[in-house]
Amino acid sequence: MIETEFVQWDSISKESNSSSGEGGSEFLRLQTGNTYKIRPIFGPVKFFKNFHKDPTGRLRTAICGSRNTCPVRDRHPDLKRPALRYATIVIDRNDDNKVKILEAPQTVFRPIGLSFEATGKNPGGSKEGSDWNIKVSGKGLNTTYDVVFVANTPLAEEERQAIKEAIDGDKNKLKKMFKIDTPEEIEEKLFGELKKKETTKESNVSGSSDFETTAAAPPTPTTTSTIESGPGGSDDFDNNW
Repeated sequence: MIETEFVQWDSISKESNSSSGEGGSEFLRLQTGNTYKIRPIFGPVKFFKNFHKDPTGRLRTAICGSRNTCPVRDRHPDLKRPALRYATIVIDRNDDNKVKILEAPQTVFRPIGLSFEATGKNPGGSKEGSDWNIKVSGKGLNTTYDVVFVANTPLAEEERQAIKEAIDGDKNKLKKMFKIDTPEEIEEKLFGELKKKETTKESNVSGSSDFETTAAAPPTPTTTSTIESGPGGSDDFDNNW
C-alpha cells in the first residue's frame, strides 16, 4: 500500500511539481496580505491533493498516491491533476506560540529546504531549527509567498512540551492526518454527494413514492496502516525527547 511519506528538507527543492483527515489539530491558514512568523517542527510530509468544485461550488478535496495514475480521473475527465503539497507542524509566533499544522504548496517550503541544503542545519530540529517569515501576496493562481529566514531558535522546554501535547505524543500524526485515500474514498470525497443526488433522482423517476429517497451508502471504512518513523538525524526529536 502506498503511504504518505516523510521527506528530508533538501528534497523539497528537487521535487518537480510539473511531472507527467484532520483530527482536532488547529491549522495555520495562509491568507493574502498577511505576514506569518513560524518555527517548523520535524520534517514535512509530501502528498498529492485533489481539488474539485462540485455543481454547488463547494470545494472538495482528497489525497491520492500519484499525480499521473488515478482510476478516479479515468472516470472523471474533468478532474484536474492533483497538486503537490507539503505539511509540517509549526509554532505560530503571531498567535501566542500555538502549535499548528501548516499545509501549503511547494513554493512555501522550497526556501526552507534550500536553507537545509546549503547549511546542513535541520530547520525543524529542536536545537538547529529556525524561525521564518512568510509574506502572502496575490490571489488564486497568482498567489505568491515571500519566505525569509529570521533566526536560529533552539526550542525551549515549554515549547517542546507544548508540541508533545499538541500531537498527543505521536510523532507520526502528520502521516495519519494526510494519509492517502483509496480510489473508493477519493470517489466518495469528490463526487459522493453528487452521486447520491443522481441516485435519488433516478429512484423518483422510476416510480418510487414521492416520500421515498435512496438511502445514503455507508462511508467507506478508513484504515490506518503501520506508520514508519520520520526522518532521522542528529537533531531529530528521536534523540531529544
